[in-house]
Amino acid sequence: MKINKITITNFRQFWKTESLNFSTSKNKNVTVIHGANGSGKTSLLNAFKWCFYGTTDFDTGTENILNEAAIQHAATGEIIELNITVMFEQDGCYYDVVRKAKYRKLPDNKVEDLKTIVFKVQKTTDKGETITSESPQSEINKVLPESLHPYFFFNGERIEKLAGVNESGQIKEAIKRLMGLKQIERAERHLKKASANFRKINAQSSDTHYQVLSESVAKLNEDLENSKKKVEELKVEYQEKRKRKEDVEKKLTTFNESKLLQEQRELLNSENENLEADIIDNERQRKELIDANRAIVLSQGLVKKCEELVDLNRKKGLLPYKVRAPFIDDLIEQDICICGRAIHNHGGVLESLNKAKETAGNDELDEIYSSVSSLIKNQSNDFKSYRYALKDLTKKQEGNRNRKRINEEKLSEISLKIGSIKNNEVSTLEQLRDKLNSELEDLSFDIRQLESQIPELFATFMKESRELENLEKKQKEHSLIVNRITATNNVAKAFNELNDCFTDQVRNNLSERVNITFGKIIRKNVRAYIDEDFKLCIEKQSMHGDIEAKEQSTGERQVTSLSFISSIISLAKEKHEQKGKFFKGGLYPLVMDSPFGALDDDYRFKVAECVANLADQVIIFVSNSQWNGNVKEACLDRVGNSYRLIHHSTTDLAKNLEHNEYLRYSTEGVEFSTLEEV
Repeated sequence: MKINKITITNFRQFWKTESLNFSTSKNKNVTVIHGANGSGKTSLLNAFKWCFYGTTDFDTGTENILNEAAIQHAATGEIIELNITVMFEQDGCYYDVVRKAKYRKLPDNKVEDLKTIVFKVQKTTDKGETITSESPQSEINKVLPESLHPYFFFNGERIEKLAGVNESGQIKEAIKRLMGLKQIERAERHLKKASANFRKINAQSSDTHYQVLSESVAKLNEDLENSKKKVEELKVEYQEKRKRKEDVEKKLTTFNESKLLQEQRELLNSENENLEADIIDNERQRKELIDANRAIVLSQGLVKKCEELVDLNRKKGLLPYKVRAPFIDDLIEQDICICGRAIHNHGGVLESLNKAKETAGNDELDEIYSSVSSLIKNQSNDFKSYRYALKDLTKKQEGNRNRKRINEEKLSEISLKIGSIKNNEVSTLEQLRDKLNSELEDLSFDIRQLESQIPELFATFMKESRELENLEKKQKEHSLIVNRITATNNVAKAFNELNDCFTDQVRNNLSERVNITFGKIIRKNVRAYIDEDFKLCIEKQSMHGDIEAKEQSTGERQVTSLSFISSIISLAKEKHEQKGKFFKGGLYPLVMDSPFGALDDDYRFKVAECVANLADQVIIFVSNSQWNGNVKEACLDRVGNSYRLIHHSTTDLAKNLEHNEYLRYSTEGVEFSTLEEV
C-alpha cells in the first residue's frame, strides 16, 4: 500500500479544500509535514482513520469533526459537506476512497448531523478496468484491516503503549492477521463445522448414545468458539475504554487545578503496574519453587522416621558396622583369631563367629548406610533452603502488596481531591474517568471469568470428542460418512499444528528483527525480544545474568515501540515479496504524528534514520522544533515531498507579525489551517 494523495474538505482545522501529495519514490520515500502545535497535525492523521474506517481518536470521537469556520460562514438551513478522499495503490491496482458526511446549519452556530454518510471505494485494475465496490468496508479491510491500522497510522504521544503488556493479546492477533495466519485458523474452524455436519448425518442412522454424544460435542464446540469470540470482543472493548480513560487523564493535565494531582496519579499508577507485574512474577516463582521441592516437602515425615531409626541404631552401636562379614570369613578360612589363637581348636568359637557374621556388615550394607546418611543430611539442608527461599519470596510479596495497597489509598485521596475541584470541566472529566474505571474493572472481571471457563470447556470437549471418535471406529465397516469425519478431523488437527508452528516462527523472526533494530538505536546494554505471549520484553545484564528491565524512560519506551512497529513493517514486506503459500504479508506505509517528542537529539537522529530505511513509504507530521536539527539531518536525503502547516489566526499577535512561516493573520474573521508545499 502506497498513499498517493489525500484531499480534505471542512475537516477539523481545514476549511474548504486542502490537498497533500505524498512521495512514492523508492529513494525519496519520506514526506514531511511540519507546523506549530495546534495547527492540525493530529487532524491529518485522523483524516486517514475517518476516511478508511469512520473513526477518530479525538477526545470527543467523531462528534466535532466539522470545521468551525465552515459552520460560521454557512447560512442557517444551508447544507455543509465534510469530505475526505484518499488515493493509494496496492498490488498494481489504484484505489479512490471517499467518505462524505452532511450537516445542516442551525441557529446560534449549531449544526445537525444528517446521518447521511457516503462511503465509496473505486478500484482501477492493472488492465484499466474501474470497479465500484459493493462492500467498500470489506474492500478496505482486505488492504488494511481496521485492527491493524494503529500500527501504521499512530500518534507518537501514545506509541510507547502500543507494545505494552496489556496489548500482547491484541498484538498477537494483529500479527497473525497481517501475516495471513488467520486464514489457517478460519480453515480449521470450517473443517470443524464440516465434521459437525457429517456427524449430524451419521447420527440419523446411529444409536441413541451416538446421537446424544454427537449433539453434546457439537454444543461444546459451539460454546467453546462463542466463549473465545466473546473474550476477543471484550478485550477489544477493554482496550477502547482504556484508551478513552487515558485521553481523559491526559486532558486533566491541561488544567492548572488538576495538573499536579493527575501527574501524581500517573506516577502512582505506573508504580502499581510495576508492582502488579512483580506480584505476578513472584507468584510464578513461588509456584515453581513449590513444584520443584514438593518431593522434599512431602517426604519430610518419612525422612524423619529414617533419621530416628539410624540414630537409634547408631546409639546401640549397630551402625555404622564395626565388623564386616568378609573379615570374619577370612578369620575362619585362615583358622586364626585376631588374638593369635586357632579357631577350630577352641570349642564354641567357630559357632560364635558364624553368629556374629549374621549381624556383621558388608560392602553393600555400608554403601546403603552411607547413602541413607548422606540423603538424610542433604534432604535436611534442601528443606531448610526451600523454607528460606519461600520465606524470602513471601516477604517480598507481602511488601509489594502493602506498597500497592498504600498507593491505592493515595489514589483514592487524589480522586477525591480532583473531584472536589470547583471547575465544571475538571469535575465532568473526573466523573467520566471514574465511570470508565468502573467499566474497565467489570470488563476485566468478565474476561478473567470467561478465560477461566475455557480450559474446562476444552477438556470436556476433548474427552467427549475422543469418546465419539472411538464409537465411530467401532461402527461396522467404516461407512463413507465416518471416513469423511475422520479425514476432516485429521486435516483440522494438521491445520492447528501448522498454525502453532507458523505463529511461533513469525514470533521468533519478529523478535530477532526487533532486537537488531532496537540495538541500533538504544544506548544501554540491553536486548529486546518478544515472549511466547507476544509481550515485548526488555532485558539487561546484571551480576546474576539477564534480568527484566522494568524501569524505562518515556523516550526508551518510544524507541522500543518504534523498533517493534518498524520490524513488523519490515517482516510483512519480506513475507509479501517471498510470495509463500501460507504467509501473506504486505507493503505498508508508516504514518507518524509527532513521533520524536520524548526523545533526545541522539535518539531522534537514530530513530529517524532507522524508520526512513525500514519502510517503503514514511509520512511524518512533526512540530518545527522536532523537525529542525537531527531529524532533518537524518531524513533530508530521503525527503521527496515537504509541506508546511500554516495556522490563520485572528489574534493581534498574528496581525502584528510581518513574516512567519507557520502563523498568518486571518482576514476571514475565523481561524483555520492551510497547507503549503515547501
